[in-house]
Amino acid sequence: MANSFGAKKHLSLKISVIVERDEDGSFYAHAPALKGLHVDGATEQEALHNATEAVQVYLESLSQHGDPLPIGPDLTVHEEVIPAVPPGALLHSLTVQWPSLEMSGTS
Repeated sequence: MANSFGAKKHLSLKISVIVERDEDGSFYAHAPALKGLHVDGATEQEALHNATEAVQVYLESLSQHGDPLPIGPDLTVHEEVIPAVPPGALLHSLTVQWPSLEMSGTS
């Protein structure tokens, strides 16, 4: 959906995925918020890639069945407003870890 300034709103989901090394040297990944979502991979990156694909399928299934998102500490939802981007320009988002709100001048 777009507002009068051309900005669009969408939901952003943040989903925790835990990746661990298996005894055989491969990697295992799961998303605690999404029951039954378990994948593996030969490398950490492959396991994370497989988890990303599995999360997308899982969320599509929830939507198709009218089931709610399992919102909690391992799955959070944020509504974002995406600014209008001029034709030919690219929009990028950065995620930066910051020690505390006190250090940002915000309380």
